Amino acid sequence: MCAFTLPGNFVLPGPLKSNGAPAGLFSLACLVLAVLTVLAARRRRADGEDPRWSLVGAVLVLNLAEAFWTYGVALTSPLDSAEAAGALRSLTGSLSVTGVGFYLWLALRRRDDLDRVLGWIVGCAAFSALVAAASWAGLLPSWASLARAVGLVENTPTLGTVSRLDFLRARGTGEHPIEYSLGLTAALPIALHLARHALTSRARRWASLASVVIVVGVPLSVSRTAVLGLVLGLAVAVSVWPARQKLAALVTGAAGAVLMFVLVPELSRSLAQIFLLAEEDNSVTGRLDDYVLVEQMFRENPWLGMGAGVYRPETGGVFLDNTFLGTLVGGGAIGVAVFALLFLVGGAVAWDRSVLAPDAADRSLNRSLLAVLVVVAMGAATSDVMSFQHPRVLLVVALGVLASRAGVLRTRVEDGASGPGAPRPAVVAR
Repeated sequence: MCAFTLPGNFVLPGPLKSNGAPAGLFSLACLVLAVLTVLAARRRRADGEDPRWSLVGAVLVLNLAEAFWTYGVALTSPLDSAEAAGALRSLTGSLSVTGVGFYLWLALRRRDDLDRVLGWIVGCAAFSALVAAASWAGLLPSWASLARAVGLVENTPTLGTVSRLDFLRARGTGEHPIEYSLGLTAALPIALHLARHALTSRARRWASLASVVIVVGVPLSVSRTAVLGLVLGLAVAVSVWPARQKLAALVTGAAGAVLMFVLVPELSRSLAQIFLLAEEDNSVTGRLDDYVLVEQMFRENPWLGMGAGVYRPETGGVFLDNTFLGTLVGGGAIGVAVFALLFLVGGAVAWDRSVLAPDAADRSLNRSLLAVLVVVAMGAATSDVMSFQHPRVLLVVALGVLASRAGVLRTRVEDGASGPGAPRPAVVAR
């Protein structure tokens, strides 16, 4: 909720600066809870369940170890105050990000708990879309002005209104239209899964409504990332559906595109032009120019990089709109390999389970988690996705859920629990 309602540049007053973002502090609390859970190993063994070891969890541990390693690399060079602060901020961010994944890995046991976590994600994404629509229609002031009322302060200036091709770009509750669009397109596969397989009919109805709200809100960002994320996320999510439902989804999508062209022709033209005029767009040419710059820095530190967080705009560098390039500069080839493993291992496990699971709900869940990873990976190639709260939280939630389901053949129903409200057995592949 903090990640989707409080912009990332709003922090607690005091000396913490960017480390005082509420979502980051809650994530650090999750990391502490995960450590305490591991220390309480005797109690976990009394649960009578299989070990919670997980290949996805191992990659999360490796990613955290790599964060400490790159921080150590940064300290091997003389750093000014801005560079030292950037390196520490990068380490703290990695700790907070992985904290959510670790806690979900160790804490999630029951199907109803899982649906509750995913339901909050979908609800917050739909809320962001509603805020975007209300702001775009002039019914709400900027979300940042409302966020100031809770007593937080801005660590960095809030982005002003952003237009593209004379169309005001919405950003909902996020800092930037790209963050907003990635959050919505990554949450959509989860919303579709809950609309079909949530435990109660009421939850399925709410998830269906949230899916519609999210789909309507995505184009308001006027972003190529939004369109690509929407197409990729839907293609992966519906690939496990029966043929008749796939056809219905295709017809519904085509009808929605026609309806948008009729009702909001200016938006339709803007979305078409951002692709047709891409070669002239400075956002595209700027990203291409980054490749030349990164190549030069990579030659100087090819394997270990210069240390995560050292090369930033405030330290004299440029803002790299590509998470893989930024990781290459900060962590070298090893850092990029570890970061890529998050998507490759998580995606392979999600695909494998979605193919082998005998239960339709499990197949749908794992394919939707795969869709989340695909959307965020695409966003990592077009933006600094780890600096945006919405997609960052969705990434670690997806990885944490995948890790939590390993080693458990069946979520047991409590003795005497029956009826439509009882948790369904969740059969998963080892």
